[in-house]
Amino acid sequence: MKKILSFLSLFGSLSTLLCCALPVTMVALGMGASFASLTTMFPQIAWLGMHKNTLFVGTGIALMLSYFFIRQSKTQACPTDRDQREVCQEGRSLSKYFFWLSVCIYFVGITFSYIIPRLIYGITS
Repeated sequence: MKKILSFLSLFGSLSTLLCCALPVTMVALGMGASFASLTTMFPQIAWLGMHKNTLFVGTGIALMLSYFFIRQSKTQACPTDRDQREVCQEGRSLSKYFFWLSVCIYFVGITFSYIIPRLIYGITS
């Protein structure tokens, strides 16, 4: 369950980045035509943008649950066998790394999708 939830939170964070941060960045850098051709090749990007509210809420919930599971795993002991203990400790550190990477990506997506448009244009979405 923890592995699936960690994967979903990372996937959701990357999806928020694709739907919101990528288009703004490419257009701001003068690559609007490149983004248009990218959208033509991968129309799923447009679908992600149309469902961004649901995507952000679902990813936020997955990130909160992942945080809960990471905190809960701190209290659980790793196996006493040396090899299994090393694998356990490495897995915990990788889980933390991917979790915080997901959180950073999530907040980049929120910034480009909700905060910057409100600051620049006063748009409410």
